[in-house]
Amino acid sequence: MRRLDRQRGSARSQWLVFVAVGVVSAGAALWLNRPPAAGDASAPQAANAASSVQTALASSKGMATGASMADALPASLDGSSPPHLPTDGHGHLARTRAVRDFFDYFLTTQNEISAATLDALVRRQIAAQLDGTPAADEAVTVWQRYNAYLTALAQVPQNSATQSQNQSQSGAKPDLDALQLSLDQRDALGARLMGEWNEPFFGAESQQQHTDLARLRIASDGSLSSAQKAARLAALDAALPPETRAAHERARQQQAALDAIGHAQKQGASLDTMRAQITQTLGPEAAQRVVQMQQAEDAWQARYADYSSQRAQIDKQDLPPQQRDAQITQLRRQFFTNPSDAMRAASLDRGSGSAN
Repeated sequence: MRRLDRQRGSARSQWLVFVAVGVVSAGAALWLNRPPAAGDASAPQAANAASSVQTALASSKGMATGASMADALPASLDGSSPPHLPTDGHGHLARTRAVRDFFDYFLTTQNEISAATLDALVRRQIAAQLDGTPAADEAVTVWQRYNAYLTALAQVPQNSATQSQNQSQSGAKPDLDALQLSLDQRDALGARLMGEWNEPFFGAESQQQHTDLARLRIASDGSLSSAQKAARLAALDAALPPETRAAHERARQQQAALDAIGHAQKQGASLDTMRAQITQTLGPEAAQRVVQMQQAEDAWQARYADYSSQRAQIDKQDLPPQQRDAQITQLRRQFFTNPSDAMRAASLDRGSGSAN
């Protein structure tokens, strides 16, 4: 239970930071320290995987057949709304990262629904937003190509680059050459399968990853002095596009604020103390947003505590499982009328081993 409380506290701290800064930077965490979406490819393996693209494209066109056509979103998406699919003002799909965000929103459900159901769901949501415009067919085509890319990537066995990522996570020195090869292969696979959509889908992410790798090479170069490393890192940052430098600065602010909030929470600091620390780091407006979020979180936790107390009384009645679950569900709806709040409460119930 203590471990669960620590996890909740960490998640709340990060959310408060994101609210304070106003944006979640894609470069906030080094890509090496997050698990890959799929295994990395060797050049021959990537070529073999790419040869199956036409099959993947053809099969994806027929995936909706026999799929469930229920209008409800999967349980994990309940209470949320799909991202907006952008158009160019002339009825065509705009080539921006927002299109990938739309697809990734639904791909988070791929472990709870079948591929056919997922495909049907995405097609329905595309039609709901774009029906009657050329962008609708364009979005379906991009969805098919993205599926083909993910299918090909998943078919490629893990190689030494993945092992190097695991080494970096455990503190061991990563194989930078293997990581470079992995990046180059993923870039090639994206260019081959996504075509003109490769840049809007993966361009910024790929650039960030190559930059991170360059920074690792500089930092690990034993032939350079500390001053030389600092100079090269500064030159590397100076060569980045302005928007990338701005993203790095936001990431730095996020981390600084996260450290400040985490320290304040560990010390049991009051809201006034937290306000003062965040004001010093991010300014008064950000501090006010953090305080408001913390107040809302405290109120939510108090409501959950009251709910848990009444739920415990139901548990003590030794009811048949179906009756017990029904009563807990009804109680949860009474305390949490917002669906997302009810989902959060149910998740905490499961984490404490008390869920229905």
